[in-house]
Amino acid sequence: MAFDKDTVFPRLYHLESSSSLRVLWALEELNETKGLEYSIKKIPRSMNAYPTKEAHPTGKAPILCIGPKPEEALAEAGHILAYLAKTYAEGMWAPDKEDQDRDAFFERFANASVLHKTDALLILEVPAQVYPLFLGYLGYFWYIPMMRRFKSDLKTLYKFMEDSLSDEKPWFAGKRRGLADFNAIWAMDIGSQRGYFDGKAFPKLQNWLDRVHALPAYQRALEKGGKFNVKKF
Repeated sequence: MAFDKDTVFPRLYHLESSSSLRVLWALEELNETKGLEYSIKKIPRSMNAYPTKEAHPTGKAPILCIGPKPEEALAEAGHILAYLAKTYAEGMWAPDKEDQDRDAFFERFANASVLHKTDALLILEVPAQVYPLFLGYLGYFWYIPMMRRFKSDLKTLYKFMEDSLSDEKPWFAGKRRGLADFNAIWAMDIGSQRGYFDGKAFPKLQNWLDRVHALPAYQRALEKGGKFNVKKF
């Protein structure tokens, strides 16, 4: 992709109440610290599964356009975050040498193990919200045994995350915030809002979540991104 990062401003296609909030948070940090200018196109949350095909063939937000051509559009939140780190962050999110493996692991752990279990629970719960009363709750009670198993699995994952945080390394990227933390926030926001995650049982993990939520860049991302409610889609 041949373009000048100093003259081409990224454009984010942002879907409300979705994983693209973490990309918006990253863009706000880059705007604050590096002066990166960007634009945003907000897309309301709806049952329309492909609201952004004008920008990318997948039609799935987040999508980051870095030029006027279709091939200059990036999809997938984790991929976009890695691109922003490489292109604009100038090492700001790079872990110390001793934490490089830790950061790389938690990037993948957040988007695989934690998010997969969280999504599985979410998928089983959503029918009770979107289908007619009888059908929705019939399915909900049918899936209760599976949901209990997934919640138990998530507790194991939360315990591992809890034990990985310390005063010396308060971030999943290590001593300072990095890509692992940007990637982890989506699954943790779902877990927190929908009650899968009990902060009292995992105080260090709750502290991490509170610190992310208190960041000015995260707060601005919430303001600019519109509705962020994963309790009910």
